[in-house]
Order: sequence, then structure tokens, then C-alpha cells
Amino acid sequence: MFLNNLNNKQKKLFIQLAIKAAEANGIVELEEKNMLKSFAIEMNIPPVYNTENNLETILNELVSISSEQELKIILFEILGIVVSDGVFDDDEKNIVKNIVERCKLDTNIVDEMLNALYEYINVYKKIVSIVL
Repeated sequence: MFLNNLNNKQKKLFIQLAIKAAEANGIVELEEKNMLKSFAIEMNIPPVYNTENNLETILNELVSISSEQELKIILFEILGIVVSDGVFDDDEKNIVKNIVERCKLDTNIVDEMLNALYEYINVYKKIVSIVL
């Protein structure tokens, strides 16, 4: 949704972070694979489904080159992928917590973003049911 605000380096790191988030619980669901593809399309980069980099390396690089606003964009989009399968399990919560801590973001922002995201999902579903 907001990924075009990122520069090319941030986009490459973001997709790696999204892969790590999708893999957090050991199962990459179809919805998560579809989100990875959608992210790549939105950012106009080739789809990527695996990464050699570890989470800490990715986060360290992202934090060093990103503003607070860019880090909030990254967090919001990561929340989108971890809830895309309808489940937000403990492993996914842990990776989100790690991202928030490493990015030095206010912990309350996760709840605010999740509430907004769930509202968006519900509105989208309603539109789909009306139109289709």
C-alpha cells in the first residue's frame, strides 16, 4: 500500500524481511506467498521467495538507512503479511515485537496498526461482497 515510498535498497531489504515474517511460524501459507508476490509487483521488483540473510542483518541495514516514517511503513506492511492467513500466532508476534524493538518504535503502534488493518480488511470484504 505504501511501499512505493521506499527507495530501492529499502525495497530489497523489505522483501527479505517479509520473507522472514512469512517463515516465522515455519509455514508459508498461500496467502503469504500471494502477499510476497503483491509486494514485488507494487515495488516493481522481481518476486523473491527466499533469502540468505538473517533477520538481524536485515533489520540492522533497514534501521541504518530508514526514517521513522519509513520504518512505520515497513512495520505496517509486515503486519499485513503476518495476518494475511487469518492467524497471528506467537512466532509471528515475536518477529513483530523484534521489529518494533529494533526499530525503536512505540509498542502501542502495533495495536493501532492492527486495528486499522482489520478495519481495512473488513471494508474490503464488504466491497467485494457487494461488487462481486
